Order: sequence, then C-alpha cells, then structure tokens
Amino acid sequence: MQIGMDVSFSQRQQLILTPQMEQALHILQMGAEELNQCIEEEVLSNPMLEYGKKRGEVRAYQSYVNALADEKSSGPGLKEYLKMQLITKGLSPREQGIADFFIECMEESGYLKIDVGEISQRIGISKEEGEKTLGFLQGFDPPGVFARDLRECLLLQLTGKDENTKKARLLAEGHLMDIAKNKLPKICRETGFSLEEAAEGIAYIKKMEPVPGRGYGYGRERNLFLYPDVTVKKQGENYRIFLNKEKIPSLELSRENLPLLTQFQGKEESGYLKEQYNRAKMFLKNVGKREETLFAVTEALVERQEEFFEKGRGYLRPMNLMDIAQGLNMHESTVSRAVKDKYLECRWGVFEMKYFFSYKGPEGAFCNVKGRIQEIIDGEDKKKPLSDAGIAKILSEQGDCISRRTVAKYREQLQIPNTQMRKSFL
Repeated sequence: MQIGMDVSFSQRQQLILTPQMEQALHILQMGAEELNQCIEEEVLSNPMLEYGKKRGEVRAYQSYVNALADEKSSGPGLKEYLKMQLITKGLSPREQGIADFFIECMEESGYLKIDVGEISQRIGISKEEGEKTLGFLQGFDPPGVFARDLRECLLLQLTGKDENTKKARLLAEGHLMDIAKNKLPKICRETGFSLEEAAEGIAYIKKMEPVPGRGYGYGRERNLFLYPDVTVKKQGENYRIFLNKEKIPSLELSRENLPLLTQFQGKEESGYLKEQYNRAKMFLKNVGKREETLFAVTEALVERQEEFFEKGRGYLRPMNLMDIAQGLNMHESTVSRAVKDKYLECRWGVFEMKYFFSYKGPEGAFCNVKGRIQEIIDGEDKKKPLSDAGIAKILSEQGDCISRRTVAKYREQLQIPNTQMRKSFL
C-alpha cells in the first residue's frame, strides 16, 4: 500500500465586496422611505454628519402634504363629535353616563363590535335598556353610526320613503352577497326587479357610506401616499427626468464638528473622529451614487420606451434588465437594484419601475404580458367578458404562451376584477 500526498493548485475568480461596495449596493436598492430612515439613523450615530439647509424645507413639504391628507378629518374625532351631540339631548346624568359608555365601546370606524348584552352586563343594566340606548345612539349623525355590520349600517342610512330608497333597502336587506358578486340575474329572479331597476337600486346603495367614521379621523394612519422617485415630463420635443428629493433630507459634513479633527490631532479621540469622518464621506458618496445610477437607468428606460411615454400603456416595448445594463455598461444586478422599490410618474400615472421590464416567455421572446392583458380586457365585450383561459388563448395566438393561472395572477396584480365582476348586464 502506497501512502502519499498530492498537492495541486487552481485559479478561480471571486468578487470580494469591500464595506463601501456593500453599503453602496444596499443604499442603491432602497426606496425613498427606507433611505429616509437610513439617513436618520446615520445622522444620529455619526457626529460628522448633519442635515443640510433643505431639512426644514423637507419637513415643511411633509407638513403641507399631511395637512392636505387630513383636511377632511381636521375637526373632532368621531367619539368627541358624538359626545357633543349627547350634551344637547337633555338626558339625566344616569342616561348620559350609559350613552357615554356605549360611545367609548364603539370603534373609531363607527361600528359597534361588542355585544350589547355584554356592554349592559358591564354597567349593570338590563339588555332591554342596552338595546334602547343603542337604538337612540343609532339616530345620531353621521348616518350609519353604531351599526353592528355592513347590512345594518346601510339600512340605517336608507330611511327615505321614495321608490329608489325602497328598492335599495330591499336589496340591502337580503342581497348584499349577490351584489358583491355582480349576480344581477339572480337578484332579478328573487326580487322581481327588471335589470334596470336592480341596477338603479345597486347604484343607490353604492352612494351610501360603508364606514361612518371615515370623515372623522378614522383611517388617517392608512393614508399612505405613493411618492414617485422619478418624474418624467415632456418639455418641447424632449422628455426631461426629475429625481424627486422632497422626501429625502439633504446631508452634509458637520460644520460644527469638522474642526475637532485638528483640535484633537494626536490625541486618543482623533482616531474615533477620523473613523467617523471617513464613514460620513463614504455614506455621502454612496447616497450620491444612488441618485446618479437611478437617473442613468431612468434615462435609458425613457429612451427605449419613448413610444409608451408619448402614446400610453398599449405601446410598451419588450425590454429586459439586460437591455438597459448593456447600454449603460452596468451589471444586470445593478439595474435590478436601481429599480427595486422605485416608482416613476408620468402623464399616464405612477408606475412601479419594474412594470417596464418584461416577462420572458418559453421561446425566449420578451413581451410585456401585463400590458397585453390590460389591452385585451380594455377591448373586450363587457356583456361577454373574457375568462382567464380565453385571455391565455388570445395571448398564445399572439405568441405569448402563458397559463391560465399566470393570467389570473397578473390580472389580480393589475387589480382587474374577475370575469363575473366585469360583466355588464345593460
């Protein structure tokens, strides 16, 4: 038996990322919200960084936008508004105390989700008195308040005696699920309404407010604004690109702490300050690099998709990440990071930047399937809307071979209702 050692060498290429490169890639793929948070954390932890002069302007802009968002709900909250009404009703202290407790049990949406019997038990009154109190409070403004479900909320608002209100009330009492599923023929069979009468009643219901607390602050925290990272505007014969920096604070090296570098030179603190100084410069450079890369990628995108920006969704050209990467002499992954979580605004609306990059079919041909699905549905007969399988068949005939399930997934991403919900009976 022979025992020995065999030593061999091989060469291979391996990309080793420096801390600066890692940070640059991380910042590049951040959306505006995430970058804003990252900047705040960096300013708090690094004495060599501070907000620039535009910091105040950014906050003023934010306050202005928030003021617009909250304009409808700048008055008292719903509970405060109800208590203001309660004071004018001339109730005894006991009655007012019971009503006040019911108001506190109500959700900000205006609905009462706690059982009346449970509330009554808590405050030591009979269920009958609790029901009486609830009926009394359901007469308060806004209409629909203190409803226990959607059906009751609508019925509380449908109190008129005219024919339209009567039709709508009948539909709300027993056909809400059928309305939600657009089952007009079934509704007509069960109510004896004609298609026109059913459609009129449904239209009347849709004018009602399903969330009574909406105008009194409810949902304020849900008012999330979609801030585009980039805006594309036509000026003259050309398109101009604007990076929207309103939500991103400007940064600069701290003018107050920079002199400390020389003041503590040769002392123990000097090493820490130099480290923070270099870190601050690297951070500023990488934030600037993000802007440069985003601008360059957008510029290349607009150049390739000029027909879309000129004429609309139906004119989106097949395009993939590699098309942009090669034109800019970038790696495909860099382009992917640059468009991640970014939004572009143009005359046709606000689009996620990934929208402009195509689906790759089995044949290798690139096509924007979502755009084609939208186009096909826009042109369909609304009395006989296409099924997902039907759309898949049309796409297949046009050379875009995808499954019915993929069509359904893309349709849902485009927020397009299903076949039944798109059907028009008139």
